[in-house]
Amino acid sequence: MLFIEALNRASTQPNEKKLISRAKYRPTINHKDSVDLSSAAHQVKEIHLNSQVKTPLTASTSVFANLIEHALSYILTSNLHVHSPEELNLDIKDWILSLQVPPVKSEQDQKTAGYLVPEVPQRPPAKQLIFHIPVKPSYGIPVDMTLLISPNNGSPEVPSLFHTFPKESWLPVLRTPYLPDFLDQQVTHYHILLDQDGEPDQLSPLYVHINQSRIMSEDTFSPQTFGLRIWRAKNNTLTPVVLGDSKIGLLFIGHYTPIEGNPITEEERARQASNLYTKA
Repeated sequence: MLFIEALNRASTQPNEKKLISRAKYRPTINHKDSVDLSSAAHQVKEIHLNSQVKTPLTASTSVFANLIEHALSYILTSNLHVHSPEELNLDIKDWILSLQVPPVKSEQDQKTAGYLVPEVPQRPPAKQLIFHIPVKPSYGIPVDMTLLISPNNGSPEVPSLFHTFPKESWLPVLRTPYLPDFLDQQVTHYHILLDQDGEPDQLSPLYVHINQSRIMSEDTFSPQTFGLRIWRAKNNTLTPVVLGDSKIGLLFIGHYTPIEGNPITEEERARQASNLYTKA
């Protein structure tokens, strides 16, 4: 478990930057041979995480990370561990990770008069999963917290757990070293989105910055975590919190601030600086 020393009073959480803005209205012109694209395609945005743009890892974010770790261990029936960049000494290195933000809401299937698909038997619709987790302080009674897990709306294949698990589950106690007063001041309801569209080696840019003894073989980790991306859903905004990799395992990046747009590497910056522009 990852635990960070708590302060006497819970600090006020900074307002999270909204990543997904409303799409600009554009008039649509229909042509005979045109193809309508899902509105979800317009919601996808490129973001990157920069090692220099982060907030301190606090006890509050530690509780959140351990709730995710606790739930995943229960779902996958495996003793998982969520690392922090601080544990791997990544907080003192320079690195950049690029991600695509999945769509927030799924678009309901609509049938048009000009295009009808044959009826195919389908599985029951995927459901959101609610996990009730009693979080035990260093002494006293547990604080009940809830983790709501949703499937990724943009994924072509929804993980089977959203069909096989019951809608609500009560998990074993999560023990922490924190005082009761601290836990009483924490957020007790979190909503996360589970996205398995990442590559198994999505943390490969970090390999060179980690002690090679921490790079593991694929049989060390649960294959179900390879390419896993977990996003926190809050105020209609998604922010990345956990990434799964076949060599590193699960990495918590919830205290890194996502930056919109494509990152510019040092090589690209140097190349642009060396270009000569002349006017005709």
